[in-house]
Amino acid sequence: MIIFIAVMLPAHAAVNITSEGLIVSETGYAGGSLTVIEVVKNAGDDDSGPVTISYYLVNESEGSAKRVPIGTADLDSITSGGDYSSVKTFLLPLDLADGAYKFVREIMGKESTPVQQKTIRITDPLPDGSAADLVGSGLIIPSHAGPGDQIRVITAVENRGGTDAGKFYVDLYLTNRSVQTAEPLLLGTWEVGSVPATGQASSTRTFTIPREILAGEYGVLMDVDPGNLIPESNEENNDWYRDGMIRIIAGGPQTIAPPVFINTTTSIVMINQDQGLQNQS
Repeated sequence: MIIFIAVMLPAHAAVNITSEGLIVSETGYAGGSLTVIEVVKNAGDDDSGPVTISYYLVNESEGSAKRVPIGTADLDSITSGGDYSSVKTFLLPLDLADGAYKFVREIMGKESTPVQQKTIRITDPLPDGSAADLVGSGLIIPSHAGPGDQIRVITAVENRGGTDAGKFYVDLYLTNRSVQTAEPLLLGTWEVGSVPATGQASSTRTFTIPREILAGEYGVLMDVDPGNLIPESNEENNDWYRDGMIRIIAGGPQTIAPPVFINTTTSIVMINQDQGLQNQS
């Protein structure tokens, strides 16, 4: 007698593209630029092949589900377990109405929820020659690390004003609000050479998690221009903070970093509104 035994194997996704972090400006204006920085990962078992991510805006103020196409990011093949980072700057439509827009992304035609929901407010820009206005745009950081670990962090700031901003600094802090007596711990400092009017600067840095840090969930604070080196039209909107960005766990130090990142210095994005050209340096 021959006995057949059926073995149920666990199902694995052949290709599974997930967002590991997303940075996009919270404001914009018709005819202006919008920079999108994203790290995606292939959590599946097979290499992905080329990947296209499409970006849209949906006007929540009008209650309409109509999508306004912004542009696409065409990524190379991502190996199984690998990461890929992308920085793209798009020109917004000239007829884009003012209002609050939901930022929507689709991977290969399927809507994908990012790590954090994004709402972008479209308003009239500040006039040329108006004072600089520095704002933290966002941050991408590993989801977990241990005391003494080396981690890589992507940060971005923008200048919403009509005047170029010269050199200033950005301090990054880890904060744990569940420990009332704990002070924010300085993770590191980023020296920003300059940011043009209506432009953005981004950077990838390697920082060390402080060894004296306690285990728990931590938020991250970007303190932009703490020394007030840049005269600004609004000094109250510089900082950027998000709760629950990284979990600190016990364990020996190790390097936690995706294999591919944007750069190791600073990327400054400038848009020529007349010609629609993108320059990075």
